[in-house]
Amino acid sequence: MEILRCGGVMYQNIPGLLSGFALVTIGLHLIWIALKYYKALEKPGKKLAWRFLISISLFTVGSIGVVIDSLTEIQLWFIMAIIYPISYFILASSVGFYLKALLSKQAKPIKPHKKAPVLPISGAYSLRKPVTPQTLAYLSRISSGLLVISRTKKERWVKKYRLEPDEFVWLSNMEEETAISPTKLHVIQGKILQFLNGSGGKAVVYMEGVEYLVIYNDFPPVAKFLFSVKDYVISHKSVLISYIPHGILDKSQESIILKEFKEAEEEELLNEISQKLLVTMVEQRESASVDEQENVMSNSE
Repeated sequence: MEILRCGGVMYQNIPGLLSGFALVTIGLHLIWIALKYYKALEKPGKKLAWRFLISISLFTVGSIGVVIDSLTEIQLWFIMAIIYPISYFILASSVGFYLKALLSKQAKPIKPHKKAPVLPISGAYSLRKPVTPQTLAYLSRISSGLLVISRTKKERWVKKYRLEPDEFVWLSNMEEETAISPTKLHVIQGKILQFLNGSGGKAVVYMEGVEYLVIYNDFPPVAKFLFSVKDYVISHKSVLISYIPHGILDKSQESIILKEFKEAEEEELLNEISQKLLVTMVEQRESASVDEQENVMSNSE
């Protein structure tokens, strides 16, 4: 569009001008927001806000260039071609920084904490799929302790489940502190009993690698070991969860195990716990209400 002024010619790009003013307005508003977050947040949020502020500032400078370019014959497109990619790169790196911070926080294992055991069930359960990290973390919270017996080395197991169990037994012939040979069933059993005695009841024992025990000991001694552990667990009002996938044992062996271990899905186990927890809470409230009424009556007398 051409406009004549004082005998000269000045070129105006009205659409570009309007777009430039709109981008500058947005940029200034975002700068204000970035400054607000930068002042309010602590690390690492402060660092993220600072990157965002730099990115938006460059974006705003580029938008001012759009306005100047639309009002005059000065060609600033090459400056905008440099500023906008830099702004975008900083913004993208900020998103990457944020995702990295989230990942490191998520990957940090949950450490054992002071327990308030309310585990409402006891018994032995057999699962066909490994327990999810969320369920194990939940069981750890509502129990007096979590003992894990696994073929996986502790460091790898903790990284996978993002959970630090209270006790850990590594089924391995390696000579390491947490390792116990699969042939020493009596040692493993003693470790479980020691854990149950120390927990004071309402504990959880999660076992992986039953097939590994069978390879080294044959089935009869392993079955005897599992049934003995089950009796110990029940006597301590605790829970034994054994991961036994389909096909790792003969059908006859599976049928023997499943006579003593209740086969269940993870969701079914959680539903059973939730329902019994709810019943326990209702019973406690009713008991507290009765006690309160008795106290009122005794005081009135």
